[in-house]
Amino acid sequence: MKRSSRRHGIGLAGPARSTATPESDERPRKTATDFGDSSDYWNRVYASRTVKGQVYRNRMAVVLRWATSVAGPGATAADVGTGAGHLAVALAERGVRVAAIDASEPMLAHVAQNASRAGVAHLVVPIASDAQRLELPSATCDVVVAIGLLPWVQQPKLALGEIVRITKPGGYVIVTMDNARSLARGLDPGWHESARGFFTTIRRLVARHSLEAPPDQWPAVARLSDVVRLLRSGGLYPLQIEGVGFGPFTFLGRNVLPNRIGLQVDRLLQWLADHHAPLLEDAAVFHIALAIKPTDEAVATG
Repeated sequence: MKRSSRRHGIGLAGPARSTATPESDERPRKTATDFGDSSDYWNRVYASRTVKGQVYRNRMAVVLRWATSVAGPGATAADVGTGAGHLAVALAERGVRVAAIDASEPMLAHVAQNASRAGVAHLVVPIASDAQRLELPSATCDVVVAIGLLPWVQQPKLALGEIVRITKPGGYVIVTMDNARSLARGLDPGWHESARGFFTTIRRLVARHSLEAPPDQWPAVARLSDVVRLLRSGGLYPLQIEGVGFGPFTFLGRNVLPNRIGLQVDRLLQWLADHHAPLLEDAAVFHIALAIKPTDEAVATG
């Protein structure tokens, strides 16, 4: 390893069969509401000339490169937790049919607008669905991608199980996870779980001077070994894992470097990591993993 039962118009026919169990708590709905309320921000951030925008673009570029290397024109994909649909649109521009799935209706409105603006609305089908109860038939997709999804769901194993279910045998899964050993987050005490309550209070006091208020929810983080274990527990074979992103560089959520310098530092650290500089490969903000769902024959032969 390198480091519903309705038709949706993209060739996804047949009954949906979910293995998920109903959620009883409010977190999935709250997460969808929070992201929906910030849908305009997420629609803009990928184009922003900020360190965060640069990191997200780099993350998407890796996912897009891997996805198009395993699924060419005419393939069927699902983008689970699609957000504003930037990846879904990029895949569609390369001839891939995409089910763009999100629990937030405001996000899906942005998906439809972005797909229409790019001239690929016929290839992108927005679908409102909980990631832990996907409304797609089993063994439907050549590739399933989930950028920034698993750290936010209540039960990552359940969501991954649904992702695996809708992937064809021999198909591919690409997911991202937030790195528990991220350099940038490790240097900001506001990210440390043991002190998070205290620093969140401070951040709220200074939020009026910041572009972003402190989050009400925090993404789950994982070590590289955790990512591999999660993929294997879902019946996937990991093929490649890459670290992406080294900024923003913050203290209690506020940038400590001028934007221009922050962009340069992030680019330099990413270049060093891509060239296998010691320790840096494991210090990125995100892990991106490519895995394959084995065929029945592969399982039978071990």
